[in-house]
Amino acid sequence: MPKYTQPRKTWQYTSDFKVKAVKLSLQPGILVKQVAEALDIHPFMLSRWRKEYREGKLQGDNQRRVGVNKQKKTISQKELTENQKLKKEIARLQQENDLPKKVATVSGGTTSERFGFVQRYRTLGIKNLCNWLGVSTSGFYAWEKRALCERHKVDQRLLRKIVSIFKESKERYGSPRVHQGLLAQGIRVGRKRVERLMREAGLKGRVVRVTRRQPGLKRFKAKGQNLRLDLPPPKQVNQVWVADITYLKIKGEWRYLATVMDLYSRRIVGWSLSAKRNTKLTCSALRYALKKRAYPKNIMFHTDRGIEYMADVFQAMLRQYCFKHSVNRAGYCTDNAHMESFFHSLKAELIRKSTFQNTKILRKQLATYINQFYNAVRLHSSLGYKSPIEYEQLTV
Repeated sequence: MPKYTQPRKTWQYTSDFKVKAVKLSLQPGILVKQVAEALDIHPFMLSRWRKEYREGKLQGDNQRRVGVNKQKKTISQKELTENQKLKKEIARLQQENDLPKKVATVSGGTTSERFGFVQRYRTLGIKNLCNWLGVSTSGFYAWEKRALCERHKVDQRLLRKIVSIFKESKERYGSPRVHQGLLAQGIRVGRKRVERLMREAGLKGRVVRVTRRQPGLKRFKAKGQNLRLDLPPPKQVNQVWVADITYLKIKGEWRYLATVMDLYSRRIVGWSLSAKRNTKLTCSALRYALKKRAYPKNIMFHTDRGIEYMADVFQAMLRQYCFKHSVNRAGYCTDNAHMESFFHSLKAELIRKSTFQNTKILRKQLATYINQFYNAVRLHSSLGYKSPIEYEQLTV
C-alpha cells in the first residue's frame, strides 16, 4: 500500500495555483469547463476562485494582483502562439496538481526509486521534491554521479532483447507474448519484469476496439440452433470449424473478409476477400478451406445467423459434404467468440495504422499475415504459446 506520511481528507491548493488557474480561464476563447477538466478540479471551484480574484480576496504567493480587464501585451512572431502557451501552462499545472498523489505512491519505495522520481520531475524543483520524499539533495546529486548498478545493466541488456522481439512481431506483441519469446530463447525472466521494462520503454502492442454493424432483424431466423453449447472442446482437427465475416475499409469503401477457422488449433484454413457481401463470398472461403483440408466430411460448421450463411446456396454446399450447421443464439454474438478474437487481432496487428492503396495490396497483406504470421509464427496463449501449425504437428 502507498505510504502517506501526512494524510489529509482533501487536497489543498496554493494561492499561486488558484491565481494561475483563474488567469488561464480568463484567456480569450477559453471556457471555465475546459480549464477545470484539464486541471482535474470542479468547475464550481474554479468559478469561486474567479469571484474571489475579482473581489481582490485571492492573490498569488508574493505576487501583485493583475487587473482582469488589463490590456494584454501583443505577441511577437518569434514567440509561441497563445494556444500553445495555454496548453503548455495547463500541462505544467496538471503535473503540479497530480504530484502529491505520485509522491504518496513512491514515498514507500526504496531510496533509489525516490531519487529516480526526483530525476524525472526535477523541473518542479529538486529541493522541494527531496523534502516531500524525505531524502537529502546531496544524496540525490551523489546518486546521479554514481555508476549504474549491475541490475540496471542487466535490465538494459534484457531491454535490447525485448525490443528485438517486439520489432520482429512488427510491434504486435504485448508483454505476455514477448515474455514467452524470451523463454523460447532460453532467457529466464519474470513476466512482471518484462511488463515493467516495456512500460518504461513505451513499448505497447497494437490494440484496437473492434466494432461491428448491428445485424438487422431480417438476418435472424427462427430455424437453427447452437449445437456447440453442450459439446466439449474438439480433440483433433476437422471436428469443428467456425466462420464469420468482417468489414475492412479502403479509402472510404468497404471490403468484406470471410474466414474459416479450425477450432481445435485456431488455424485459419480458408478466407476470401470481396467488394460485395453475399453468398459468393462465404462459399469461396469454404471452398478454400475444403481444398486445403482435402475435402473432409461430417464437420460441425458454426456461424452467425447472417443471410450469407443461411441462404439456400450455402446450405446446399454444407449438405454436400455432410456438415452439421450450428448457429449463434439470437442476441449472443459471443457464441462465435473465437472468430471475433481473430478479427480483433487482425485489425490491431495489421489494419490499424496501415494504409492500403487498393484491394490488390490489401489481399497481398492479408495473405502474408494469415499464412506466414498468424498460422505459422504467432504465439497463441490458448495453445500454450504455440503457433497453430506447430500445435497441429505436435498432435499428429
